[in-house]
Amino acid sequence: MKLWTALWNGMRAVALRPPRVNPVETGPGLFFALTVAYLVVSVALAMIEIARPWALLSLGLMTVLTDALLTLAAAWLMARVMQRDGIVWGIAAILLAATIMTSILVHWPLNHATHALVMHGHVLAAWLAGLVSRWWWLLVLIVVAHWLAPRSFWRALAAGVLGYAVSAAAWWWLDAVPVLTTAQVANTAARDAIAGEDVGGVGTESPRSPPFDAEQVIYNQQNLLDEAVAKLRPQTPGTVDLYVVAFAGDAQEDVFRNEAEYVERLFAQRFGADGRVLVLENNPATVATRPLATLTNLAWALDDVAAKMDPAEDVLLLYVTTHGGHDHELLVDLDPLPLNQITPDDLADALKTDPGIRWKVVVVNACYSGGFIDALRDDSTLVITSARADRTSFGCGADSDITYFGKAFLAQALNKTTSIPEAFAQAKKSVSEWEDADGEEHSEPQIASTRSIEAKLETWQRTLKPGAPVPFAPVVARR
Repeated sequence: MKLWTALWNGMRAVALRPPRVNPVETGPGLFFALTVAYLVVSVALAMIEIARPWALLSLGLMTVLTDALLTLAAAWLMARVMQRDGIVWGIAAILLAATIMTSILVHWPLNHATHALVMHGHVLAAWLAGLVSRWWWLLVLIVVAHWLAPRSFWRALAAGVLGYAVSAAAWWWLDAVPVLTTAQVANTAARDAIAGEDVGGVGTESPRSPPFDAEQVIYNQQNLLDEAVAKLRPQTPGTVDLYVVAFAGDAQEDVFRNEAEYVERLFAQRFGADGRVLVLENNPATVATRPLATLTNLAWALDDVAAKMDPAEDVLLLYVTTHGGHDHELLVDLDPLPLNQITPDDLADALKTDPGIRWKVVVVNACYSGGFIDALRDDSTLVITSARADRTSFGCGADSDITYFGKAFLAQALNKTTSIPEAFAQAKKSVSEWEDADGEEHSEPQIASTRSIEAKLETWQRTLKPGAPVPFAPVVARR
């Protein structure tokens, strides 16, 4: 059996068609050639997904080699069950070829589909896509086992299940390490993986060493911001367009990333802002794909958005979510980068764009965020905060997917009404009820509004064709 023949028959197996090849004369040489092919394909797929500069992770290569060995073990087990001990290498070659084709034809597209479905709020469809991705390999193994003994379906089923337990289910407990990383710290990533940490940085406590090259991240900010701004749609003359900037300041808790990316989905799909939302966030998992949430990036982003919109006609919504302190500073954190914290005056200065944006809605979701109202309010700005100036707000932390206020205001109220002041009133009531149930001191969310900005928002509402409600689904689930 030749390499291309094996890959073709592996593709047939993935399509749930029996292979058309004689495995009797196949030896270990083909299996080793397919192992090399598997490495090449894994690196190629990673190069498509991972932004430059690339760095190979040695433990990532070991993950691929381990998968090949588990495939060989599954082939041996299936051969024993099907009483075909003499063709183990032939079965192993077909299974490894099918593994390669499954990674290309099943896992890669379905993983993209799952991510896109979650981003658009289709949670059930995303779950089904993930289910298909995980269990398709079992069907492939049953097809191959049935090909070995067409008249023994139940034995083939047993062989397929046992093969699946060895070659697929084992990865439910084993730590898989990516082949490539964007950081130039492959050795550090390998040490973290040995220690049982998540190299990707998602869902872990602060690692001993960052899973990214800090200098490269800083150097890349202007490019990431330029790319994000270039994707923004221009405003529509004669129409009040809504532009949204979401800012997730703290990288240590995924709840802020979840909330900022939900702002993106919610306003794009339900409030007609598709193509007019820009997300700044601090999270180790997105340093190569999203601009950082820093004061400098925020000022640049707001200036760039002001140039895209009609600053006298359109409305800007700025949503900030992070921790806040007694001294009314917003936490901006991505260890080990030395980032500046944001005071009320800092935020007010960032909103003084060139050209100047007149109509603004500013939402600050943080403890003690009421301390930002005086610095931000004016006749054409609506300011909403999740807490009074001397009160904490709730729902952040590693055990949360979204904050109390984010859930009440974004996920619930704005899916029932398109009026921002009305959504605030509903959210304040909900937050108060939840705090009573938990025995917490009331955070007392605040709003500062004027008749001018409310009239402008009513004008925007009249031309808005709201989309369907967008269910909240965390990008990163709680640990």
